[in-house]
Amino acid sequence: MITDDVLVPHEWGRAPDLYGPRHEYREGLLLRRLKAERPAGHVLNAGCGAGSFTLKLLDRGYEVTSIDASPLFVEHLRARLPADSAVEVGDLQELRFADASFDAVACGEVLEHLDDDDAAVREFARVLRPGGVAIASVPANPWRYDWCDHWAGHRRRYTVDGLRERFVAAGFAHADVVSYGFPLTGLFHRRVYMPMLRRRLQAGDAALPGGATGAQRLLGPVVRWAFEFDTLFIGRRPGYFGLIAVARIP
Repeated sequence: MITDDVLVPHEWGRAPDLYGPRHEYREGLLLRRLKAERPAGHVLNAGCGAGSFTLKLLDRGYEVTSIDASPLFVEHLRARLPADSAVEVGDLQELRFADASFDAVACGEVLEHLDDDDAAVREFARVLRPGGVAIASVPANPWRYDWCDHWAGHRRRYTVDGLRERFVAAGFAHADVVSYGFPLTGLFHRRVYMPMLRRRLQAGDAALPGGATGAQRLLGPVVRWAFEFDTLFIGRRPGYFGLIAVARIP
């Protein structure tokens, strides 16, 4: 049983080395959608976390500015990049950048953490150039909100229509929202990730694990590529596990 004393939301930025097959698969989906919309240009990685997506973008030739609310995450990413790389602490709800500064904004699994996600989406629209694109992933289905969401610090989950309406209301001309995660990603979350997290919390280890074991490092890539099976069902099971939005500025 998970009790209230172990369900205090963990502090964002305390586990910069945490990755996993779901994370890698989701970033792969985001990157494919971004490259289809904007094969080059200046990208704002909004809520960069430990920077894995920033590194993927740089490897593919994008110019990247990375921002996160966590000084620990920003410090971790700076140590992995050249000294002149654009990485900074900042608030997505009030970006410091000038209007029309970027060709694209990428935001993976961040909006659900914010008090005012609408303000963040409006800021994305403001800093994008005409014709620019925003791509974002979020957890799906409010009725799926559970103890794991609470512990992760999620303020909410989203519906397809609700996420689309946020982007249109912020000034985007169109927002294409699709679901992903059926059947394997959702199954992994319920049958592997959540039981593992529950055991850690009940054992008194309220922090996220700092790294993978040998077995996890070996099996992680296999599980990640197994998730490609889910790609066949993207958009066919609305809101099953997560949502990806692609929105365009006029």
